[in-house]
Amino acid sequence: MNASLAYSSVFLVVATLSVGSPAAAHGPSGHHETATAAQDEEAMKAQHARMENLEDAMVALNNAVIHGEKTDAGKHAVRLTEALKGHEKDTPHKNVSRVKEFQAFYGEMKKRTAKLAADAGTGNLRNTSLSYGRVLEVCASCHAKFRD
Repeated sequence: MNASLAYSSVFLVVATLSVGSPAAAHGPSGHHETATAAQDEEAMKAQHARMENLEDAMVALNNAVIHGEKTDAGKHAVRLTEALKGHEKDTPHKNVSRVKEFQAFYGEMKKRTAKLAADAGTGNLRNTSLSYGRVLEVCASCHAKFRD
C-alpha cells in the first residue's frame, strides 16, 4: 500500500469518527434544558444553523482531500473559516457557567481554521490533512466539555 493511500485511509477514519459524532449531535435532543434563560430558542436555532454550516464545510473538505481534489479542498477550507462567523457570541449547551472556556475554544478554532485555509491554499493535501486533524481536535474537545 503506498503512503498516500494509507494516509488517506487513516484520514477518512479519523474524520468520520471526529466529524460524524460531534456534529451530528446538533439535532433536537432536549439538551437545551441546561441552557440559561437568556439563551432563547431563536439564539439556539441560529447557533445550530451555524454548526450545520460548519459540519457541511468539514464534510466537503474531507471528501475533497480524500479524492485528491486540491482546488476543492482550498475552497472548502475557506468556506470553513467563513462558517465560523457568528460563533463568537455563542454559548455552551451545558456547563454554561464556563463561557470563557467555551469562547477560548472558539478562538483556537479560528486560529486553526486559518492555518488550515493557508495549507489548503498551497495545494499540499498532506499538510491540509494534518491541519484538518488539528481543527477536529478542537471540535472533539469542545463537544466533550460543552455538548455531549
